Amino acid sequence: MVSMSPVNYAGLALYFVTLGVSMVASYRESSPAKRVVSLGLIAITWFFILRFSLLYPTTEWYQQGLNLFDVAYADVIWGGSEGSWSWTQMLLCWAVVATVWTLESPLHYQLFGLFGAMSGSYCLIRLESEPSQHVPASLLVATLLAFVCVWMLPNTLTMRELSWWLWGLHACLIWPKMLSFGWKIDRGVLYMVLAFLSFATHVTSSRILSPWPTSDCQISISVDVLASSGLTLAFIGSQSPFWVLPVWTVLLYLASPGFVLGAFCGLQHMRPLRSSLVVTLQHQGAQLLRSWFPAEADATPADASWMNLGYWQSAQSYDEACCNLAELVARKAGLKEGKGSKGSTEGKPKILCVGCGPGAELHLFQSLGACAEGLDVHGAPGVRVGRAESMASGVNRIRCREYSKILAVDSMYHFDKARFLKECAKLMPSSLTYTDIVLRNGAPVWVRLMLCAMDIEWKNHWTEPEYRLYLSDWEATIQSLEPQVLARNPLLPRFLTKHLDYVLVHAKPKTLARPTCAVIGSGMSGLISAHLLEETHEVVIFEAGPRCGLVGLQQDLAGVAVDVPLRFMMPHYYTQLLKVINTLGVPTKAVPYNASYQNGANMLLVTSTDWAGHILQHIRYVPYLAMLMFTVFFRQELPNETFLEYMQRHHLHEHEAYRIYSLHLSWMLSCTYEQANNTPAGVVLGFIRASNPFVRMYQSSGNILRLYPSMRALQERLLQGKNLKVNSPVSPFHGSRCIDGVTYDVVIVATDAPAAGYLLGGEWQEMLSQIHHHTGRIVVHKDPDLMPCKREHWRTFNIREDGPNGTCQITVWLNKFWDRNDLEEDLFETWNPAQMPRSDLMIKDVELARATYTRSMHKLWPWIQGRQGKDGFYVAGAYAVEGMSLLEQACVSAIMAANAVQHASHHIGDEHPSCSGFVDKKHQ
Repeated sequence: MVSMSPVNYAGLALYFVTLGVSMVASYRESSPAKRVVSLGLIAITWFFILRFSLLYPTTEWYQQGLNLFDVAYADVIWGGSEGSWSWTQMLLCWAVVATVWTLESPLHYQLFGLFGAMSGSYCLIRLESEPSQHVPASLLVATLLAFVCVWMLPNTLTMRELSWWLWGLHACLIWPKMLSFGWKIDRGVLYMVLAFLSFATHVTSSRILSPWPTSDCQISISVDVLASSGLTLAFIGSQSPFWVLPVWTVLLYLASPGFVLGAFCGLQHMRPLRSSLVVTLQHQGAQLLRSWFPAEADATPADASWMNLGYWQSAQSYDEACCNLAELVARKAGLKEGKGSKGSTEGKPKILCVGCGPGAELHLFQSLGACAEGLDVHGAPGVRVGRAESMASGVNRIRCREYSKILAVDSMYHFDKARFLKECAKLMPSSLTYTDIVLRNGAPVWVRLMLCAMDIEWKNHWTEPEYRLYLSDWEATIQSLEPQVLARNPLLPRFLTKHLDYVLVHAKPKTLARPTCAVIGSGMSGLISAHLLEETHEVVIFEAGPRCGLVGLQQDLAGVAVDVPLRFMMPHYYTQLLKVINTLGVPTKAVPYNASYQNGANMLLVTSTDWAGHILQHIRYVPYLAMLMFTVFFRQELPNETFLEYMQRHHLHEHEAYRIYSLHLSWMLSCTYEQANNTPAGVVLGFIRASNPFVRMYQSSGNILRLYPSMRALQERLLQGKNLKVNSPVSPFHGSRCIDGVTYDVVIVATDAPAAGYLLGGEWQEMLSQIHHHTGRIVVHKDPDLMPCKREHWRTFNIREDGPNGTCQITVWLNKFWDRNDLEEDLFETWNPAQMPRSDLMIKDVELARATYTRSMHKLWPWIQGRQGKDGFYVAGAYAVEGMSLLEQACVSAIMAANAVQHASHHIGDEHPSCSGFVDKKHQ
């Protein structure tokens, strides 16, 4: 017998370690139902693989010292007419396409799929609801090379050659998760390219009709093919009408699963490209109509950017017909020429024209006395970029009553009409006026197919009775404009237009009442919850202090504004807050992370300011960090276990790196070392998992971000259009939601825990009193005596282990934090100063209380969530959800509170129909 080489054994060990780690990580993030499906698939596929593995030592391959996995692949790739290649290539091509499909998912799913069971892994993935439209060119290179590897596999002649191409294929499928480069390409186009390659591979491989699988390996991979096919059809079924599923099922059988997944995703992602193509065709059609129906030589020059179907009753030219259609909409909306003074917006109605394209109608509406603004997905000079279907939702939205009227000229049929009407209800305009194409009763299916080809989706093919159902929450009139629109357009065939109607819709909301909400506190939780609830509620923010609480302690100096406390974020932990920040368009900047650590005058560690030196300094910590992260990811904490107890149980508390990490926890939690050690283990472990020091230590920048220029930028965006009442302390509620004589439908208490307990009283006060607090001191100053003795040891973050009362002192060198080397003086911000700065160098001195957590919090957090909404009261704050009591938890608690209020609003019914959610009455 020829034994396997040490390299083979090392490869097997690496294989099983990688598979085990990736499996555990994948199952930790999935739902119970998905785990059951995955385990069922694995039980079937691995049964045959394990049976093959047990019989492997009795085969001649084993006697030859061949790798078990290479032999397994050879069994499903080689064999010619007796082999199973036509089944195998379907799975491999599908895996290449699925690499693009699951690009945003973590790497461990990919590793689990490649080394374990493809379908067993991919059925666990939760896909992004809005995946990126553009991907790096490196993904194109990787997937094309992957197809080259697939094509070469059946042409290999030796086991070594087969092994190299297999390794190449695995590398090409893993590489996009770890490295990206190059320009951005359209994802839909990439999908279509891969779909074509999958189809070509399938067709060429099917020349040899493979028999049904017979060996264990062939049966196992065939089961994976069937499961992947089912996963593809399940995804298509969740994204499209039921009637298209049989079509894709037939294509899956004829053209392969890879083709179907690529083609379906390509069509989804190419919607913007399709829309752009339709716009181009519309533009060409407009130019053609303009040449057929030119304006009179002595006529007033028309706007050549007009591009709609036109109203032709008295029009002599195409531009005149377009202008007539827009003017018809304007007159129906009540716009009258001459209203308001010329050149001024005073007294003019503010209108929003949705889907306005280049904005030709905006000039007309402005001439009719309106202050007109546009919204279009493509954008144009002076036109707001956005989608009509989400214009009133999310963080960066149009505010309620920002516009008095909403108009849409010849664009409604390109929107998701049901969602658009829901968004309009949130904005509460005085009227909604638009034109639309309506399907006549009894229209044949081919009419719908032709409309789909014109980028009018199937779900937008409404008949007039269906239309009236959708508009039942509005006082609406529907006026037919035929035969002066579609029937008069020479580009539209008569056999199509006779099944269509073109209508002018004018609608007014039946009620302008919205529920009211009082938000108590203007910190991070208060502002975010108010911003989210403004979408459906009339919100008033009450602040007891003289200024908004988010940056109420900010210190303005010459040329800079100092946040007190200083705000910075780790992007891998502050995920929800950064989503809000990015959506609002508030810029961020990377903070250089370098630090000095000292105890008294003794320097413990001074990190290098260059990347290579930093890596060399931290090499000695790699074994500890690897052990730490392995333990944190795969060894759960015990019930009521503290962080120190967890670290002691796993013998991780005696290393030098733990001493450094304890310093970080003390200043991150703004508490003593003892309080940090007594924090519930799950709180700190969640932070460690997200920050992952074993991985992040290799990154040269981007591990810490700050808002630019300061936190005030976020506060201003969140406060835009809000009703903030400062110097307005609120008295205890005693069960009543009445403030200053006004009773609010909903009250969100977004203060700290003691204030929330005081305002809510009763059981709330008793339970919230369990939260302990630590009072710390923050000083802004110019005293270098609080820095390391030698200036060469100064770093952005300077941590001193022997701070006062069992805490650490941290001094941030603001010049480096802001990257402001132009400042003439050194500025510092110090937490828990071991000695006070000189009085003549002191700028600001404040004391702040911070919540600290004990074992009892595991009972308190569920209690808080269970009481949300009782008697119309909700709480939001960093203490209200499990976590490190940082700004991320403040943001998460605000989102959860706002979602709870929105959910409860659906039960308000007819009392506040504008916020009760849009009901698809067609399917009631």
